[in-house]
Amino acid sequence: MNALLHLLKQYNEQNVIPSLEEEQALLYEYVYNTNKLEGNQLSLIQTTELFKSDTISGNNIRNSDILEQKGMYKALKRMLLAVKNQEELSTKLILEFNWLAIGNLWNDDYYNNAKEKGQEKNRFKISQNVISIKQNGVEIEKITPLSSPDNVEEKMETLLKTIQESKKNVLDKSVFLAQEIWIHQPFVDGNKRTGRLLINFLLMKEGFPLFSFTNEKSNYNSLLVEQYYAGTPDLVKNYIQTTLSDKMNTSLLAYSKIKKDFKGFRLLL
Repeated sequence: MNALLHLLKQYNEQNVIPSLEEEQALLYEYVYNTNKLEGNQLSLIQTTELFKSDTISGNNIRNSDILEQKGMYKALKRMLLAVKNQEELSTKLILEFNWLAIGNLWNDDYYNNAKEKGQEKNRFKISQNVISIKQNGVEIEKITPLSSPDNVEEKMETLLKTIQESKKNVLDKSVFLAQEIWIHQPFVDGNKRTGRLLINFLLMKEGFPLFSFTNEKSNYNSLLVEQYYAGTPDLVKNYIQTTLSDKMNTSLLAYSKIKKDFKGFRLLL
């Protein structure tokens, strides 16, 4: 973590900031990558086309994929606004992130079963769900979450209190929060996506840049499962450290000879 903080200091001292076009591309890339982890079939080109022109080309395009991209873009923009305003981590904010990300799907037939189970705007789950562990697309186990509809609100408040009182560094706290949200499954859907937003939220508040969860080196979802089964707490942490280090080093190299008038992420809102 010390090496990452040293790199962050260099990154901020260089006033590294992307152009408006690069910044938009970062947002599109985030939406594409985070939803791809959950099975969204739109390409990065299609995702970019969707946000730039509100049209999309291609065959056999699922309406649910379009709604997922649009919802996640709204949730991402809300997260960036929360960073800009230095909002505090709260259950209200977590609920808002999740509903913005997946709420669009409740207007579509995609969520018929979830509607029967019960998911309402800005509320935690109101019926029991399960964690489905899959390998190569095949379910191998179902795990009962640590939270039930009867205690989920209390459990989430306790979780946030634990994080707020923790003396650990922001990376440890963000990884712990995301892991706990996955294990508790406070929502019918979008738990991992909400966790990934919260990781960026906590880190960006401390000056780190926005980063995407890609499959280039490791699969974040697979690391969550492996971390759970093996009891090795640093798999996701190491993934994030490596991803952030690579991103900041690349940016420093690209912007080392460019002087900027502004500092930080411009937060397109």
